[in-house]
Amino acid sequence: MSKKIVIVGPPGAGKTTLRKIFFEGENSSQLLEYALEPTHGQESLILKLRPEVGIFDLAGQENKRWFETGESSIFYSAKIILVVIDIISSIETILDFIRKVIEIRNSLTPNSMIYVLLHKIDLITENQLKKIRIKINRSLLEVNLIKVLFSSVKKEYFSTTLSFFLEILMICLNEEISFENFDFYLLNETIRLLKLIDNELISSKTDLHERLNITEEDLNRIINHLVETGQIQFSDIKTERILSLTEKGKNNFNKIVNNFSMNNILSFKKEATVINIPSKENIPPFLGYFIANEDGLALQKVELYEGILLNYLKIKYGEKEIIENEKFDLDLIPMFVSALEKFSNEINIKNLSGFTLMGTNLKMQILGYDQYTVTLFSNPNVNIKNIKYKIDNFFINFFEIHKNEFEKAVKTGSFSNIQYLAEEGANWLNRLNILYKNIIISTDFYDLESAKNIYDDLDNFQRDVNIEYSIILEKIKKLKINLMNAILIEDFEEIKKLAMTAHHLKSKFY
Repeated sequence: MSKKIVIVGPPGAGKTTLRKIFFEGENSSQLLEYALEPTHGQESLILKLRPEVGIFDLAGQENKRWFETGESSIFYSAKIILVVIDIISSIETILDFIRKVIEIRNSLTPNSMIYVLLHKIDLITENQLKKIRIKINRSLLEVNLIKVLFSSVKKEYFSTTLSFFLEILMICLNEEISFENFDFYLLNETIRLLKLIDNELISSKTDLHERLNITEEDLNRIINHLVETGQIQFSDIKTERILSLTEKGKNNFNKIVNNFSMNNILSFKKEATVINIPSKENIPPFLGYFIANEDGLALQKVELYEGILLNYLKIKYGEKEIIENEKFDLDLIPMFVSALEKFSNEINIKNLSGFTLMGTNLKMQILGYDQYTVTLFSNPNVNIKNIKYKIDNFFINFFEIHKNEFEKAVKTGSFSNIQYLAEEGANWLNRLNILYKNIIISTDFYDLESAKNIYDDLDNFQRDVNIEYSIILEKIKKLKINLMNAILIEDFEEIKKLAMTAHHLKSKFY
């Protein structure tokens, strides 16, 4: 067993129910109808994924044993510590339990990621949910490697909670975040590291680790890459190894500083605590795009309808009191992407064109067309592979037809002559969304949203099958587990095959 998830939480929080639904393929409706016996000691299972993942469900009645005795060793080498807490608990109880887990993590397994599920949100009002979120966000703001999610297995929240478990498995299965695959977070931390060394002239690894507030594993990965590419160098001063910029590194870093505001770049650093609340609102497949020149200057912003990008990029599910206190400039996005692209080239990371930045609410596809970069915003569940040729064809023709207008805009710095093109772009986005939805409906190909709907449909089907059909029930559980695996690796051909199997099973029953 090479990966490990430990599930911990107060008694009665719903840990075992979540485990059985999302890791063992049990039916959610049935588990909600019949109360489970409390877990004693620990229950474990192995998910046959690639690589295998061990799940350890710890009894809530025995938390003193897990936190205060030698048996806390159960947390060693956990990739994920999944904390499940009943949302109706007092805020003091919630924070106290989270802090205990953080303390265990920091002392025993500092590289573990903590996911907190504040569970059973169907039991409270939206206003109560907002207040809890604000208090927890303020209390955990400076804590590293922790993510707080709000969950429920009731029908209106089921798909979102499934998404959370898929994300947890994805994080668990990633061996490491490589530069070759391009990672937004690590590249941003690389810029911060070089800025610190540049300011201080020389820095120790210990000092960098404390000031960057990232894991030792990530710090070593960044340093090793920068040493290998000749950007920084080690030197020994007495008993300590000191890092400094090489001439090559200093020259490359200065190129970025001279062209871009480092304050703007570094303002996009990773949040210490990310809190997501399930939303019932449907996000369109494609929402809008930016067109920028090679220096990151935003030439045009096109939206499906006015304000949609800011709405979903800043979305806090109605928490206006938080939104109004935030500063967010959409025009910084193309500048930031362009800065990262230039910087990635300087430190020998492959070109950004075609890479994806994943967010809570949106996915950003970075597409390169000659001297222009397009940042396309879409629903995170969109399968862009089978429709990308349509997108490429539009922009290739678009830039060819309007070549003179864009060249004039870049040269003069006045974009008034291309503003009328935004309406053309919005109309194209609308047509693209209709085309995408029609393709999905016709089952020509699948995306992650349709895959999750299949899972939900299987869960409902499982509920309807009489207990005498035990073989079919086992097949359904196996189908659901296989479907989760296919979603994790975005194997849409396998999803299509499993969808056909599910349809065949249902036709035999109904």
